[in-house]
Amino acid sequence: MYCKKCGAALPSTGFVCRSCGAMMDEEQIKMQKKFMEEKEKTKVEVNLLSDRYSKEPIQREYKTQKDNKYLGAVFIVLVVIILVIVAILKVM
Repeated sequence: MYCKKCGAALPSTGFVCRSCGAMMDEEQIKMQKKFMEEKEKTKVEVNLLSDRYSKEPIQREYKTQKDNKYLGAVFIVLVVIILVIVAILKVM
């Protein structure tokens, strides 16, 4: 579909032209709602191959990513401290 005001292509979601900001007319809104309903029906759930073919369910722990952030911050602070000590020793 195209905007009746500026002629730009209309987005596949929403009811406002991204180019000029004009609202779609009633016919276009009905078509858009129908398209969005059909899209929702055909929604596909993504699964990993390891989930599909594993013998036991895989438990994923996303907490380890947060722990790694803290570990990285501690490592950076230690490196900065060592660099400051080395710089002080060179000056002496």
